[in-house]
This record gives sequence, structure tokens and C-alpha cells, in this order.
Amino acid sequence: MFKFWRFTPIAFVLVLAAGSFAISYAQESRQEASKVQLPADTQALIRLNFRAMIDSPLAKKMGIEKASEIIKSVPGGEILTEMGFDPLKDIDSITVAAPGGGDMEKGLIIVAGKFKADKLVAKANEEAKNNKDKVKIHKAGDKTIFEIIIPEQQVPMFMMIASNNTILASTQKEYLEKALANSGSKLANKDFSALVEKLDPDLAISMVAVSSAFPSKSLPEQAKAIMDGIESIGGGIGIDKDVTLKINVFTKDEDSSKKLKETMDQGMAQALGFLGLMAAQQKELTPVLEFVKSMKTSSKAKMMSLEGKLPGKMIEDAILGSK
Repeated sequence: MFKFWRFTPIAFVLVLAAGSFAISYAQESRQEASKVQLPADTQALIRLNFRAMIDSPLAKKMGIEKASEIIKSVPGGEILTEMGFDPLKDIDSITVAAPGGGDMEKGLIIVAGKFKADKLVAKANEEAKNNKDKVKIHKAGDKTIFEIIIPEQQVPMFMMIASNNTILASTQKEYLEKALANSGSKLANKDFSALVEKLDPDLAISMVAVSSAFPSKSLPEQAKAIMDGIESIGGGIGIDKDVTLKINVFTKDEDSSKKLKETMDQGMAQALGFLGLMAAQQKELTPVLEFVKSMKTSSKAKMMSLEGKLPGKMIEDAILGSK
């Protein structure tokens, strides 16, 4: 069975590079587009802030600017050049939002940035005409939805350009249509809405979820007992000169917080043992090992926190080689 969360943002970028799609669009500023409109039933999200990643001192020191040329050289890269599209410059963020619970196969991918719609339209028409087995066109009122057949995926992706600055995608056409129709609606879950408002916009990777987003009924009893004690999760990863992690888990009571901390500590101890063996054979895994080593948990009242830090110098040495 296909789970929406398995379709990663990285896969979406590859699809965007390989085939394009379009819809009639409205003008809006890039700054306004960065305030991504979530479907009203969203209860969990993961957001990749491309600008925070790419513009960080660490990324620049690693030579991120060279990546554009590398992307252009891979298969399908010529399509990007033809459309005047540079993922490193033109994508601001990718948000994966889901209602969760019993609807884990639903979800919406929201790509915010700047897109040359006229070239996307031309390419979309060309692909639909020449590759009917890979690209199909659907109408939703005056809107156009492109169905993209993805190799090795059980289900296709349905995509549209909602505006000059926003691209939407989902594995379910009906959910995509519903998300567009309800654009502007407030988030139904007030607890989730409050957490989204508190998200640090400078985080490179951020995540927020409320307990109702998790399908706890299908979990093993031990895991279910832990999940039943959780109310919400929020936090993420920041990238500057170093990489930092901070996740806060809010629980129903103090005892749940303590039990969660104990479980996390046991899990990290097991992970360290495994990573230690792996890193001894593959030196490039050393930063991952050191990152996990740096992680510390704490429990206070009804909140369990996980924090960690990886020096940028260690990443540079692992990838570029120490000098």
C-alpha cells in the first residue's frame, strides 16, 4: 500500500526536472508566496527551507554554488536549462502536509518559489502530446491538473501550478482539488495552528505534528503506549556555520515525558553502537556518529526535549577532506 509520506520532497524535485505541468495562474509576490497555505485538515507537516540551507555560511563554504552546474549535467538537466529553471535559485521551500490518522495516504506537497509559467505551460503541453503514457491532462473547472506517471511508484502524482509562485502536488486528484477549493480556510485543528505560528522561519528543516496525526492503532503495543502519551511535536534542524537540532515533544502528563526520555535514551544508545561499527568501516559516516553523540534529552514537567549540534568543520572535513 502506498503511503504518501514515502514520496519525498527530493523525489518531487526530480519529477519537476523531468516533466512540467501548468495551470492558469495569478500574480503574487514571492514574499507572499513564502507564507504557504496549508489545507484546513492538516495535522502534520515537514518543511524544507531551501533558502536557509543554500544561503547558509556552511553551504557556501562547501561550494553549493557549483551544484547548479552539476544538476544541469545529469539526465534531464537540459530540460531545466530550456525552461530557465534553477532549483537552487528558484525554489524557496518544499512543504509536505498531511491530515494523518486514518488518512495517511492523503497529503499535499507545496513548492514555493519563482517559476516561469509560460515555459512550464509550453513544456507541459509538449510532454502531454508526446508522452501520453507518462503525462495525462485532467480538468477541474477552469483549472488544469497534470497526472505524472512516476517510475517504480504504485500511484501517479497529480500536479498543478496554483500561482506564479506556488506548485501543488498530491497522490490523490480529489485531495488536490479540495485543497485548491478550500484555499484561504483556517486550519481546523487549533492546537496544530498554534504550533505552526510558533515555527522558527529560519530553520532549514522544520516539523510540526499533533497526536491525532499518528495512526497509533496500527503500532505495536509498546510503541502505542508511548504515542498515546504524546500531545504534539515541534522543532527542527538549523544550518548556519554549524548544524543544530532541537525537538520538543509535549506530553499529556509528567510521567509520559519521563518515560519518553527513557525510551529515547535507550534508542540512542543502541544507535550509537550500530553507528560506531559502521563508521569504523565507512569514515564518511563519522559526522552522523558525532551528531548522534551530541544529542541530549531532557524532561521537564510535560515536555521532553532533544538537542544536538554538529560542527560545520566536521562536515567539511568528511566531505571535502581535512587540510
